[in-house]
Amino acid sequence: MVFAAVAAAADLAGAVIVTRAHRDGGVALRYFVALGAGFMLAAAFVRMLPESAHVPHAFVFVLLGYFGVHLFEHTIAPHFHFGEERHVDAFLTPASAYLAVLGLGVHTLFDGVAIAAGFMVSPALGGLIFLAVLLHKLPEGLTIASILLAAGRSRAAALVAAAALGVCTIAGAAITSIVAESHVGYALALSAGVTIYVAASDLIPEVNREGGLALAWTVFGGLVLFVLADWAFSWISGGASAAPPEFPPPRPR
Repeated sequence: MVFAAVAAAADLAGAVIVTRAHRDGGVALRYFVALGAGFMLAAAFVRMLPESAHVPHAFVFVLLGYFGVHLFEHTIAPHFHFGEERHVDAFLTPASAYLAVLGLGVHTLFDGVAIAAGFMVSPALGGLIFLAVLLHKLPEGLTIASILLAAGRSRAAALVAAAALGVCTIAGAAITSIVAESHVGYALALSAGVTIYVAASDLIPEVNREGGLALAWTVFGGLVLFVLADWAFSWISGGASAAPPEFPPPRPR
């Protein structure tokens, strides 16, 4: 819950930045998005999917998470796309702004689910998922605050919207801690599908649209950051990865 609260605070921090200086953080935002995309995809494929694969029909839940968010974004919140804070003319009506809040609320709910489910498996996995979530939280707060301001809402409304996203993150962690302890594998599989969708379908297209060698290397830097963080958390927690078993195992004589 503490880690979920820290992640939630990053949403509010992003909103504070944009309400004080509107678009002054736009350049840094692009690099947060790129770094977060690489890190999130690495975390999903290297840790979240393998840790959840032992439960029956795990990959059905991965697909449910992926396509569930896709369906939500294109039905309930069809005008919302993460990261388009610089194309705010698409969000000039209050109704569209509130749909954006609702759409990001679903994402942030599963951020909390993923953090809690990861810590239920191991401290190392929980720490990695927390970092993956934290990397895109600041851009998330910047995005939602920009949308609210573009819709003619006040600075206070923008801050309230970002705070609501933070509450969704904490709520996701709390719900998972209470009801999903015996079904942590399913929660992790569902979260992996959501993570893959957000990174591959929301963040990567933003990076590709911007283009540039620096952003491409930043995405790759997200992978490198994941590898370093994975090693560090494994070493701190004394995980089995510090001494991997022989592969293939020796044949009996």
